[in-house]
Amino acid sequence: MICIPITAANTQDALRDMQAAAPLADMLELRLDYIENPDLPCLLADRPRPVIVTITPREENGQFTGTDAERLSLLEQAVILGAEYIDCNMGWHALPRLRSIQGKTRVIVSSHNYEETPPDLPQRYREIAATGADVVKIATYAKRISDNLRMLELIKDADRDCIGICMGEKGEVSRILAPAYGALLTFASLVTGKESAPGQIPAEAMHSIYDCNGINRTTRLYGLIGNPVSKSRGYILFNRLFKHYGLNMRYLNFLVDDVDDFMNSFGRVLGGFSITMPHKQAVTNYLDASDAISERIGAVNTVVNMKGRLLGCNTDTAGVVRPLLQLTGLNDKRVTLLGAGGAARAAAAALIHEGALVTILNRTLLRAEKLADELGCASGTLDSFDPDATDILVNMTSVGMHPDIDATPVPQGKLRDMIVFDGVYNPPKTQMLREAERAGCTVIPGIEMFISQAAEQFRLWTGIEPDVALMKDILS
Repeated sequence: MICIPITAANTQDALRDMQAAAPLADMLELRLDYIENPDLPCLLADRPRPVIVTITPREENGQFTGTDAERLSLLEQAVILGAEYIDCNMGWHALPRLRSIQGKTRVIVSSHNYEETPPDLPQRYREIAATGADVVKIATYAKRISDNLRMLELIKDADRDCIGICMGEKGEVSRILAPAYGALLTFASLVTGKESAPGQIPAEAMHSIYDCNGINRTTRLYGLIGNPVSKSRGYILFNRLFKHYGLNMRYLNFLVDDVDDFMNSFGRVLGGFSITMPHKQAVTNYLDASDAISERIGAVNTVVNMKGRLLGCNTDTAGVVRPLLQLTGLNDKRVTLLGAGGAARAAAAALIHEGALVTILNRTLLRAEKLADELGCASGTLDSFDPDATDILVNMTSVGMHPDIDATPVPQGKLRDMIVFDGVYNPPKTQMLREAERAGCTVIPGIEMFISQAAEQFRLWTGIEPDVALMKDILS
């Protein structure tokens, strides 16, 4: 089930939000600590969905500033009025009183840790269960991506109704997958800005993108690992493609700053995954094999789980070469390539393989020289860019990416009589491409690279050649 917290400031706004949430929610959580002087009889009389009544005091990261007696009185009133659930924290002295009068109302006993996901989750579960809780709720903060898997395993092993959540951006995975592991419910916000805890995903996205209610234990999982990942649109694209082709698969974002932690937890759980900055080279140390181009490049952007064996591939090569070949041949073309990271490495190798004469320019000359020496091409610094020696300019840096949309990796006035290809796809048209168009250049936006490499990823994972026109429609 999806539960949407109601965090309005007054009763009338709360009633409005309850009605707005009803089409997206299986349950509503009335956060009375947010609502000033809540009219509980009115709120419960008009409830369009079953409710959890929760009052969290400030010392527990809530908004309630009243006394313990006032808090207890509101929860007792909720029981008398027939609320389906009430939620109170583990260790509160009033818990025995509420258990004694609960009637048909079920009591959720909760524990929150806003700093970490501690190692003793099973012990915490047993302590809460020992109170006689109808539902055990544990919410912790995810500092590592593996915290999600520990929480999901706890839910799977629970012997009574359980709610398990990892908070924060790294914990979003647990919110999407918890019901598939047997959680009573997961929390999702009504809209962005109405979250009651960090990491809540809007309910509309839980339905329309992740189809959360349709996830089960046979769902094959895929995802993106990197840091950052929040601006990627891959989760929209792949989840819509999975749905279009009738595949029981889901694609999630994994905010990963520790590759070892991810690979030792989710690495072989997933059916495959995409890799973005800064992990395209580090992941190679954990693979069982890599394809030929990846071996040459020394970096991967795609992993395929082949019955437990991890194969590394690099579809960035297709992402660069295919859009260019639609406009021109590459043999003997003078290509200036900006950047020396994983994407630049793949692009340079692919272009050289097609016969292009590549010069790698990077802000840090040492990195450009190192990559150029490995691939057998020329190098220099960004400020050495020569438009008169360039037929094709390819940007594989992150300069110009959202939110720094006014930045450009080359000085204004140096773009003329060339093809300009920008690997940045958010925003759809970068400052560099706008300047290139004004200078009369032929431009290729980053979305073309994104779609070409994503289409190859989809084929590797599913065996299906996706409809590129459909992919463009999804992203538009």
